[in-house]
Amino acid sequence: MADIRTNRYAILVCGILTMLMFGTIYAWSIFIPPLEAEFGWTRSQTSLVFSVAMIGLSFGMLSIGPLSKVLSLRACFVASTSLIVLGLFSCQFITELWQLYVFYGVCCGLGSGMSYTVWTTNTLAWFGDKVGFASGVLVMGFGMGALVLGSLASALIYSSLGWRLAFVVIAALALVEALVAINFIQEPPPRIAALKPKRDAVGVTLPGSKTVREPSFWLFCIWRSVVMGAGGAVIAEASVMMTGIGSSIAFATAAVGALGLGNGFGRPLGGILYDRIGQNRTLVVLPALALAVSVGMAAAYWFEAPWLFAPFLLIEGLLYGMYAAINTSYMRTTFGQRDLAMNTGISAVVLAPFNLVFPLVAAALFEWTGGYEAFFVIVPAFALLSLACGALCKPANARLQARYGAAGETAGTGIAGELQDAAGQTTGRSADGVG
Repeated sequence: MADIRTNRYAILVCGILTMLMFGTIYAWSIFIPPLEAEFGWTRSQTSLVFSVAMIGLSFGMLSIGPLSKVLSLRACFVASTSLIVLGLFSCQFITELWQLYVFYGVCCGLGSGMSYTVWTTNTLAWFGDKVGFASGVLVMGFGMGALVLGSLASALIYSSLGWRLAFVVIAALALVEALVAINFIQEPPPRIAALKPKRDAVGVTLPGSKTVREPSFWLFCIWRSVVMGAGGAVIAEASVMMTGIGSSIAFATAAVGALGLGNGFGRPLGGILYDRIGQNRTLVVLPALALAVSVGMAAAYWFEAPWLFAPFLLIEGLLYGMYAAINTSYMRTTFGQRDLAMNTGISAVVLAPFNLVFPLVAAALFEWTGGYEAFFVIVPAFALLSLACGALCKPANARLQARYGAAGETAGTGIAGELQDAAGQTTGRSADGVG
């Protein structure tokens, strides 16, 4: 009988479950009320935890490229699991705010980002002919962490266990899942490793050192970061936003779960949209939708209608996931396959400051005004900025193509030289830059 660990669909399922379990950071807003109630921390202080975790996520994703040159993927996964389990388990002992930043923000953020890249790298090595499908469902699992862990965390927190033991239970589950999952990290046989995608069209081929000098890169980064930064603030504050306009804790928890569900399913939907209507239209359609949703969320919040705010959370989650999914596709079709790992890693790091600033702005406005009305006033402006950048990407890419020609730049020097071609083909596809 064939070993199930060599069945690529079993590996894919294991990857989805691992991503789901290690999407811990997206359930953060569930922990905010009990922590603020016990320690008297302000919303700015607790929101910063999520921002630190998102920054850790970005750098954790970027770290696997160089680490995988000296360590096996299994060793990298052991390191990522150790960080997550240590961080979650240590949260039960916190008495000071800085401990929360270190244990949940740094440890869980870095560990989640590292695990994300390990599993996309491992799984896509088995699905060279179905890269879009495999990467889409994997990141769907990661984005749905808020649905599964948010519901579990809420049930544990408001049971006799309380928030401290809730962290312990989730840490134990993560450890058990990882002990099973590590057996599915392995190299594919040559006939599987040789599978190639049917299409892999690219514009030019640029190393990271030249990519960062191109307007196409920065327009796209702004296009993505301003909407995802605002979306990250909503994810971080979703539960308290709901309860602040009269929602029950149970309904708020369900709405956060719906947000996570949308975030998950938005990843493959974003890839499908990109393939169906093309890059240029996608870069305009998504911010137009984000603008409409931001106006709807503002109206629902202002009129204190949680029943209306909840479905907009679901759509916001969908858009967040779709924006996240476009990163790898854009970088590959615009700047080439060879240096995809470094280019997507750089773009993930560019997103990090936005993940830091936007939740802090939302929390500061809340403390200043006593609500999130002011925050929802400015969000449509960022959707408009994204729309403008998306429209400008088309002429910027045309100029890029004219400058380097269809053959592209071939001198892979500079930053790109730090990664081998094989690593660029695997880890590069995995660096979506998500929260």
